[in-house]
Amino acid sequence: MKYTINSFQVDIINCINLCKAEIVKRKKDISGESTMEQLENVILPELEALLQKAKVGNLPPKADRYLNSFANAFRVWGWDMETPTELFVKLTELNNNYRDLEE
Repeated sequence: MKYTINSFQVDIINCINLCKAEIVKRKKDISGESTMEQLENVILPELEALLQKAKVGNLPPKADRYLNSFANAFRVWGWDMETPTELFVKLTELNNNYRDLEE
């Protein structure tokens, strides 16, 4: 089955909701791999901007499609790859689907 732009938008919304849930946890002093700064200043804005681009059909060429959030989690923030959080797994899936999405 072909992965569609509609499926991609649903996945982005699910990831946004997961990100917002993580923000609520941090505000309740529940620790996690992601920080408030990462969630509020990097991940959530990027996902919201990507959703808008997907809605209006303004995605970059396939060669330029990647999530900075995924790259940061993987390379900069040092999130645990051995026991990944749900957010990391979803960002990974979203990054892969974004790169491979046929328009």
